[in-house]
Amino acid sequence: MFRVENYKLLFFMILAILIAIGARSVYAKYGTIADSTLDPSIMRINEEEYLGARLDGEFSLLDKDGNEFKLKEMSGKPLILVFSYYSCDGACPATNVHLRDTLSESAGLKPGEDYNVLTVSFDKNDDLNHLNMFTEMTGIKGGKGDYWRMAVMKNKDDIAALTKSAGYKFFWSPPDKTFLHTNAYIFLSPDLRIARYIYGSPLNIKDVELAITEAAFNRSTKSRVIDLLKMACYSYNYKEGKYTLNYSLFVGAGSFILGGGLIAMPIIYYRKRKETGS
Repeated sequence: MFRVENYKLLFFMILAILIAIGARSVYAKYGTIADSTLDPSIMRINEEEYLGARLDGEFSLLDKDGNEFKLKEMSGKPLILVFSYYSCDGACPATNVHLRDTLSESAGLKPGEDYNVLTVSFDKNDDLNHLNMFTEMTGIKGGKGDYWRMAVMKNKDDIAALTKSAGYKFFWSPPDKTFLHTNAYIFLSPDLRIARYIYGSPLNIKDVELAITEAAFNRSTKSRVIDLLKMACYSYNYKEGKYTLNYSLFVGAGSFILGGGLIAMPIIYYRKRKETGS
């Protein structure tokens, strides 16, 4: 026969087993991390819809010193538009710094003369304090008179209108407590039309120079021969978001040269024989 002590021991053993099963069930339900992998395709811009679209130059912005200016004041030459948010301590500063360092590699294009850059925050909570901390973090002056200006929207309701008109996507992720956003540089023509998108990094100076050149083609001035050659030798690869060699051009040029050589050789041979009287 079981003693009282044995019943107590059996009771506590059963209780311990039930607690263990319950804890395992709770862990299985709440301890498992859900699959939160983001499909990068949903952040990609529908380029066919937005290329050639003109941005409204009447949007009002504020630079780091509180100076108000219109987007159209950045027109007149190609403009590289970069959307960021200023409380970001990772991708956004790196995106801007990487662009600055890449632009410094260009030997043929001069900042402020051949192009300008504008960084705009898409975070409605960003103010001038956040903006100034961001400029210090990146080491980019971003003030009035600089070829590169950093700004916040004067009217926060305009953020959605501007980003939407450029095809730019972003949203706040509560679990991550951060913004998920498109990582793209937007190249605008002198009249603020979208000419090209270049995605992410590493950023290649060749791609940047070609995108600036392509954006400048809307300008009513004579294009430089070297620019025409660059545009002819490279074509934009939408899938990869960068420029690649225009192989069809080289194949066509090679065929033309080969065909011309085959036609010219008999003529040259005939003239040589005629000259020698043979």
